[in-house]
Amino acid sequence: MDDAELNAIRQARLAELQNRSGAGNINSSSPPSQQQQTAANDMSTAILGKVLETEARERLSRVRIVRPDRAQAVENYILKLYSIGQIRQKLREKDIVEILEGLSRDTQQKQSSKIVYDRKQTLDDEDDGDEDDFFD
Repeated sequence: MDDAELNAIRQARLAELQNRSGAGNINSSSPPSQQQQTAANDMSTAILGKVLETEARERLSRVRIVRPDRAQAVENYILKLYSIGQIRQKLREKDIVEILEGLSRDTQQKQSSKIVYDRKQTLDDEDDGDEDDFFD
């Protein structure tokens, strides 16, 4: 690891510890400050710049234009993989597409688990095609 990466990790860890202990905040449940958010964004940008090839970054930026929530989910997934040491080489555009397809499959599975009601028809519900029922 180079010095810039180590410093970014140290800063992120320090910010995390301060959030947990409440040293930087009056109330530990309050949201992180603007400075902490900026530092976290800078760190994630640096990590993504390190683990993504140019084409993959371009693909992710195009996805962000159309679906910002999907792009954020991909970034979070990549950062999670990086933090546990699962990324051994730079990710290509093909890898980003695979991650996006995996997220799409997960979303479709969540949406496909809907409850469908099959109601029985009663005599009143039957429609015999006559619109003249009201005029008898």
